[in-house]
Amino acid sequence: MVKRVINALIRRCILVAGLFIPIKKNRILCSSYFGRGYSDNLKYICDELLDENVEIFWIVKNDSEAKTLPDKIKPVKYGSFKSLYYIITSGIWLNNCRFDFFYKKKEQFYIQTWHGGAQKKIEADVEDKLPEWYVEMAKKDAKHTDLMISESSFMTKLYQDSFWYKGPVYECGYPRYDILMKDNPSIKTKVYEYYGLPLDKEIVLYAPTFRSDHSFDAYNIDFDRLLEALKKRFNKEFVVLVHLHPNVANIEGVIAYNEKVINSTFYPDTQELLACSAVLIGDYSSINYDFSITGKPVFRYANDLEKYKQDRDLYFDFGDYPFPFATNNDDLIKIVCNFDSEEYNRDLQYFFNQIGVIKNPNSSKDIAKLILDISKYKKDDFIEKNRTKFVYKHGNNK
Repeated sequence: MVKRVINALIRRCILVAGLFIPIKKNRILCSSYFGRGYSDNLKYICDELLDENVEIFWIVKNDSEAKTLPDKIKPVKYGSFKSLYYIITSGIWLNNCRFDFFYKKKEQFYIQTWHGGAQKKIEADVEDKLPEWYVEMAKKDAKHTDLMISESSFMTKLYQDSFWYKGPVYECGYPRYDILMKDNPSIKTKVYEYYGLPLDKEIVLYAPTFRSDHSFDAYNIDFDRLLEALKKRFNKEFVVLVHLHPNVANIEGVIAYNEKVINSTFYPDTQELLACSAVLIGDYSSINYDFSITGKPVFRYANDLEKYKQDRDLYFDFGDYPFPFATNNDDLIKIVCNFDSEEYNRDLQYFFNQIGVIKNPNSSKDIAKLILDISKYKKDDFIEKNRTKFVYKHGNNK
């Protein structure tokens, strides 16, 4: 108790002292999923900045996450006194979740990339189901955000209506989608070598989301039958990579793994797994939408659909998404065997048009250029200079 009080006093003193410490315009502080390592949208933005005249620091929760960072990016322990120093002095903040610190100087610029697409209802749209502490944190985070990154007109409207956010939005696509819109044979080689897979086999990625009651009844796919169905429909041999949600990643015994069903939960970059997979099996997560950018087949296995909708509703009716779905193993086999690629592509394009998807294979480069611009101008001058690039709720005149 005494130690906590002393630490709180020290933190407060550091923050007060920070009022007199100048920021470094070219210093960037990154946070991905509250302390995860080199991942998601931020990874692909920073890849474009490694050879630029900037300092990049990354908040990590442990040494294992720190090891994922490139040499030019320095780790900072989450919640440490050192992290406070970089919060105070970094000219630019990058984040894909909500920040749980709210000390921000006027000239510091906070870019929020977010991390999901148009599937589960989120933020203010489910405020009554969110913890009070999260809602308070999200509102403060939104107040400090200077720019949000959007991958569709649907997400732009969602930010403006449901994120407690009133600032500009940059519709340039998600940086993590870049890798899905380009041919990357080196990524396939990297993943296949990592798991010791023969190159003549295709990957089906199974990536279910977690359930709020932490049950695992929904993960009862018959993988042997699934692999047979995939071989029958696509005339290729497949192997299953299972990528569980971080909330259940450390729980053992959920799936029976073997040489044909491999645990890929702890692979550091989900986007690389998506890039080299031929098929995705999902359920309610926005990973379905992510993978659909490739144009490859997405199937959904949802044996608890009605129960899940009571807990977390969706933005569209489950049947209105362009991805075939099944609520039991027999139906899963049927939709795989009867998959019609032409019908799927038509449905997919209709859905993309409906939500105004932005397919920009250079999103990372575009945001990196913007960040370099931020480091050279005062905040108000930067906003004015780039006003026509951004979308405001009430037009570009704010």
